[in-house]
Amino acid sequence: MKKITFSLLLCSLLCLAAEAQDSLRVRQHLNQLCAPAMHGRGYAYRGDSIAADYLRDQFRLMGIQPYLSDDYFHHYTFDVYAMEGNVEAVLNKKALSPWEDFSLAPYSESAHHTFTLLPVSADIVLDGAKLQAFCDKHYKIMKSCLLYLDMTAVTDKEQAKKLNRFFYSLSLFNGKYPFRGFAVGVEEIPVWSFSPAHKECGYVLAYLKHNLVPKKGGNLHLSYDNRFIKDYRTQNVCAAVPGTSVPDSTVIIGGHYDHLGQMGSDVMFPGCHDNASGTATVLEMAHYFKAHPLRYTTVFVLFSGEEAGLMGSSAFVRDSLLDFSKVKLMLNLDLLCGGDEGFTIVNATSDNTKDFFNSLVEKNDTTHWVAKVKPRANAANSDHYPFSAKGMPAVFLYTMGGRTGGYHAPSDLPENASLSPFTGIFNLLIYGLENLK
Repeated sequence: MKKITFSLLLCSLLCLAAEAQDSLRVRQHLNQLCAPAMHGRGYAYRGDSIAADYLRDQFRLMGIQPYLSDDYFHHYTFDVYAMEGNVEAVLNKKALSPWEDFSLAPYSESAHHTFTLLPVSADIVLDGAKLQAFCDKHYKIMKSCLLYLDMTAVTDKEQAKKLNRFFYSLSLFNGKYPFRGFAVGVEEIPVWSFSPAHKECGYVLAYLKHNLVPKKGGNLHLSYDNRFIKDYRTQNVCAAVPGTSVPDSTVIIGGHYDHLGQMGSDVMFPGCHDNASGTATVLEMAHYFKAHPLRYTTVFVLFSGEEAGLMGSSAFVRDSLLDFSKVKLMLNLDLLCGGDEGFTIVNATSDNTKDFFNSLVEKNDTTHWVAKVKPRANAANSDHYPFSAKGMPAVFLYTMGGRTGGYHAPSDLPENASLSPFTGIFNLLIYGLENLK
């Protein structure tokens, strides 16, 4: 009995050690990918390229061969903004703290100017004729002013949504109105949204804590440079493990390594949850499948350009020369910190993905590796979508619940994120991939 008890104890300790090692290696990747030297893995200071070099080196250290090119890189271009250097804001002679007191949209036009803040109502902003009449009325100061809209005074939720869509699409109005842009009063600084940053915008867009702005507005001095770079050259990082018996068929495991980068020199977006976590999990899967290859060839792709609008995955689908009919599954990992409440599979119930999803549910019903496996309909919300749009079986997995560092904010750091459910998630996905039909 003592021997059996000791053997069980030893086995448990070895299992715990293996689990700890898995999450430890992932944690090490998170720390590296979120380090200041990576510049938020965006396009300011070429943070994307620094991160790509790190990822290429990890594949090399594992002895995994490159895919598509000898240097592991699949290059492509798109237009993008890069905000570098000092970012300064002074409101009525009081210096403001970046991100704490104010932020600038990642597509906000460069500015070195003192602007008059001219209060305006939501009704005027959302009505083109009224907005033009407002500009005509104040034509003498239009070229040196920012229209100030206090969003905290907007109580109608639908109107608030329309306003956010208006600011999100500000580049559509380039040259239409003579003002220099908008200052928006907010209760809390909103998350950075990078998708519009691949279109050149001719307006300033600043967000200010509303309690700092007098009712009559005042003066706001802004000084920052935000370069719009045409045909910025970036790269996906691609590697492959040949299949053991059916090498001409493919399983693709991917996730985006890019994040938001920096808002000038003082504000960095580390992007632990989004998506250093998915990137590190792809590396961990590469480590596993190098030692335990699937019968199908496994291609690992770490995408750039996701935050700018699925640029990397779209370019990969366009350029990869894949035989779409021989792709058994594309598994996209995005937002993988936490997970105390399980995970969601996007595009879980399509005809070509439901068997994979059902296999995970059935296995989890007996193992209880995760709290729940939840289905969700397909959506163009991450890098699986360009694959599914071409008819390939493609799913997107993200975790539910648990401790993360936040979303699109400087607080998204490894020390603010939990990996407690990682081993269960990892084991369940390995099971599903090893049992693909």
